[in-house]
Order: sequence, then C-alpha cells, then structure tokens
Amino acid sequence: MVELKPVILAIQNDETDAPHLVGLWLEEIGFEIRILRAYAGEPVPLTVPAGISALIPLGGHMNATEDHLHPWLALERALLKDAIDRDIPIFAICLGTQLLAVAGGGRVQKAAEGEVGVYMVNRLEIPDSIFNFESVPAAQWHEDQVTVLPDGATLLASSERCENQIYRLGTKSYGVQFHPEIDLEIVKWWEAEADNAFKDSGKATIQPEMAAAESELIATWKPIVQSWGREVLEGI
Repeated sequence: MVELKPVILAIQNDETDAPHLVGLWLEEIGFEIRILRAYAGEPVPLTVPAGISALIPLGGHMNATEDHLHPWLALERALLKDAIDRDIPIFAICLGTQLLAVAGGGRVQKAAEGEVGVYMVNRLEIPDSIFNFESVPAAQWHEDQVTVLPDGATLLASSERCENQIYRLGTKSYGVQFHPEIDLEIVKWWEAEADNAFKDSGKATIQPEMAAAESELIATWKPIVQSWGREVLEGI
C-alpha cells in the first residue's frame, strides 16, 4: 500500500514565481507540494480544503489589494483568514506575506524605498523555534511592504529599509517579505520580465550580487524552511 504524503498547498500568484527551492526543500522531508495556479484562473477556495496540512502563498508583481485587476486576491485573503482562524500553518512569501497581513487585519503600502537585490535581515531579540539567526542575507524583490502587522502577530526580524521582514502569527504561521525560494535562474527570468519594483530600483541588474550570495542564501534558508516543515509534520 502506498503511503500518502502530507500535502502543502502553494498558491501561485504569478507565472514567474513558483515554489521552486522552497518546494524542493519541503519535498525532501516528506511533503507533497500541490500548486494552485491562481494567476492562470484555477479556482481559489474560500476555506482550507480537507487534507491540506499547510499553505504557502507565494509572490507576485501586484499589490495585495488590487482585486479589480486580479480578482482571485480577495478569495486568497479569505482562504488565509480561514487558515488564521483555524491555526493552520502558513509560510507566506513576499506578496503572500502582504496578503496574509491584510487577511489578518494589517495593512500594506508602497515602501519609500523598495528592496531589489541581496540585503541583510536582522533578527530581533525575540525567541522563536524556527527563525533563530542573528543577521543573514536574503534575496529581496519588492516595492510594497507590510506597514501594520496582522492582529496578534509578533515581529521577528527587520532590515534597514523594511521594518516588517519576518513575523509570526499563531503557533506555526510566518510571513517573510523576502524570497527564500529563488536562485540566479529565477532572477534572470524576473529581470527579463522587469516589473515596477525592478524598474524603480535604479539597478541595471542584480545577477552578480545574487550569484555571489547564492550558496550562502541556500545554506541559510534551507534549514529554516525545513525546520518549519518538521514542526508542521509534528502537528499532523
């Protein structure tokens, strides 16, 4: 008899931002990653479906409340609100963390200065079982940011340009403003499909800094993502 793997539902908001490395790292420890391609019109449920152990709302070029342009965003926020209310684990990335914040009563606005490139993220002196680093690099690509955390959230880390880099919500849910899932190949794709965040960054390319940091980025974020995954497994 084939043993079924626990399923994480990844909500993909942009063709160019799949789970990629984060998905591979979680598959390594025993999960099935099921991708819901919301950007392509696949229906987004209002509540977390039976058999789903966790959610990963992913990044995208849009604002978290641009429902008039991307109508599935309202459904995704409702899905995240259901997960918040039921304390179903979430690992939210970039746009995903902004959607999670709004779903939980927070606010998102355009940043005075965006972050595109590799920036240091500094952990606050708040205990956490998953995010226990001091100061580490992270791949950033955003012009919006969370300005008001969701209700009941605990801020865990900041960067020089972005106060709310990592926050904890509930027992096993987190929002991260950066992109642990990307590598140099994804950066090349994103530059070729340049969005406003990149156009307004003043940078011609971030490929050299990404190439120089890639091995450290993977060494930093793989064990953290897998630690979250193991906590999810323990709770199943």
